[in-house]
Amino acid sequence: MDSKNKRAGADRLIRYIVEHTHSKFGREYFRVLVRHLSEALEVKGSWVTELLPKEQRLRSFAFWVDGKYVDQYEYDLVNTPCARVVESQECLLVPDKVVELFPDDPDLAPLNAVSYMGYPLFGEQQEIIGHIAILHDAPLHPSKVQEAVFSLFVQRANAELLRIKTFESLQEKKIRLSSLFDHMHEAILEIDELGFITLANQSASQLFGLPLPEIQGSLLVSYFDSEGAAFIRNLLRENHGTASSENILSKRHELSVFGSHGDNIPVEASICRYQVKEGVFFTLLLRNLKELRRAEQRIKIMEEDAVIWGNTPTESMVGDCPEIRRVLEDLQQVAKSNSTVLLLGESGTGKEVFAKHIHKQSLRKEKPLIVVNCTAIPANLIESEFFGHEKGAFTGALQRREGRFSLADGGTLFLDEIGELPLDLQPKLLRVLQEGEFETLGGNRTIKVDVRVIAATNRDLGAMVKEGTFREDLFYRLNVIPVHLPPLRKRGRDILLLADAFIKKYSKQTGKRIQTLQSSMAKLLMSYHWPGNIRELQHVIERAVIFSKDGNLHLERFLPMTGIPIKTENLPSSEKVLTMQEMEALEIQNIRNALEQTSWKISGKEGAAALLGIPPSTLNSKIKVFGLTKPL
Repeated sequence: MDSKNKRAGADRLIRYIVEHTHSKFGREYFRVLVRHLSEALEVKGSWVTELLPKEQRLRSFAFWVDGKYVDQYEYDLVNTPCARVVESQECLLVPDKVVELFPDDPDLAPLNAVSYMGYPLFGEQQEIIGHIAILHDAPLHPSKVQEAVFSLFVQRANAELLRIKTFESLQEKKIRLSSLFDHMHEAILEIDELGFITLANQSASQLFGLPLPEIQGSLLVSYFDSEGAAFIRNLLRENHGTASSENILSKRHELSVFGSHGDNIPVEASICRYQVKEGVFFTLLLRNLKELRRAEQRIKIMEEDAVIWGNTPTESMVGDCPEIRRVLEDLQQVAKSNSTVLLLGESGTGKEVFAKHIHKQSLRKEKPLIVVNCTAIPANLIESEFFGHEKGAFTGALQRREGRFSLADGGTLFLDEIGELPLDLQPKLLRVLQEGEFETLGGNRTIKVDVRVIAATNRDLGAMVKEGTFREDLFYRLNVIPVHLPPLRKRGRDILLLADAFIKKYSKQTGKRIQTLQSSMAKLLMSYHWPGNIRELQHVIERAVIFSKDGNLHLERFLPMTGIPIKTENLPSSEKVLTMQEMEALEIQNIRNALEQTSWKISGKEGAAALLGIPPSTLNSKIKVFGLTKPL
């Protein structure tokens, strides 16, 4: 065949294939290509594959053989002529006896393959990303024209495969970026230079409480308070018309946005500026500080409670007397409800421990337990502590602060020493208990909360109602489920069980090996009346362990009735049963002795309250009740 006829033959082949493939793209292009390439070259079949390098397999985009398509064709690369193409990165022609040359290829024999020709397909970095091949059931000796045509369409197939790979990579990145964008905890907003929101993520929808279509296209400043809106306007004004070559803004500023319920939510705003073609845009990232502030406040509250209460012993739950068994059985039933519980008992009987036990057994155990000691907060700050305050509500209110009810939302609020709550605040507490709503100090928004309240007191609220120092309606609202905690002196041999638990605890802390409690010391513990209850027992054991030198505990040093001379006359000995009047006289003398030893210092590690094992607020109350005065 002369060169003119060869060119004419090549043109016919090219035209034939192009006519059937010119309007096709993507995977459909490969389907049309392999079919018409096979027909034009008059071979048994043709296919295009992509390489799966990790699996060392080839997966077909299109496979045409014996006049039909084979869908989802995938095979191992090893021991095939295709492996030779991938390894050499060059064209491979096996004109005859391909089965004999590649006897371990499982597909050649079933296809009656005799000859094979394959070309590698390259990626952007000249890595192998696939191949295109033809197979025939007779010897194959392609002419220069056929090789040229095949080579031409290999290039076209390579370009299309590259386009597909690039498009799929971009789509994957787009999906990942979109997923990242929508799963960010921070709200992300894109704003044009006029201040309209052009793009927002799901966190922005949650922050503003609005669907995305409603946010996109709205004016950004409408979501901020006056201070935040002024900041945004100034920022846009300062950067209007700034050239894109100037430095990108990167500012952090604390603002307040209107949340889904109309409440002000503190946010940390970060903003940057960029330019796309002729348009200037800003990306605003808003980090919700509300939960962060709540966490910080909860930590602070727990730290304050630790200072007031020390390490509240879980050992308070130890006991086997009938009274404590009955209490635990009652609490097991009470815990699963949302009913208000009123814990009644003397100071030091472990009311806070039992409150924590109720919370941990409740359906709210995954939510916070917030503890409030009503005597530990100054009277003028109680309302703010309970309900929170707005910025500027009073002198020193430099920023908005959430109250204990907000912090306990969804969980439990423990109000200890509720009998000390000022009378003027009691109606507001009653409203929260009845309606589950309140207003912050200095605010006019009604905030709804879901809080389970556990209250505790060592005072007789019924008597206080008669005296007019406690509201009757609040008393009945708190007294839904009253639980009476027995004093330690009525718990019999529980005293020894608790003492043993404390001995083990402080032995481990100090690294000392303490012997079993001597019978004389056990008798001493059982004979003492324990006015400070479990807390006093805990502190006595702690001091005894610390000062122990021989592994034995010498408790007589640390019990007021044995270690401190009793000045009150005509008191019966400790072996006898005391009347209530005698016990009160002994308690008065015990408190007076503690005050004298500490030079009337009430609080702190060296104070009388620590010596007695009771909170400073309780000691102050007893000093007032008993009319004790510091000598001149």
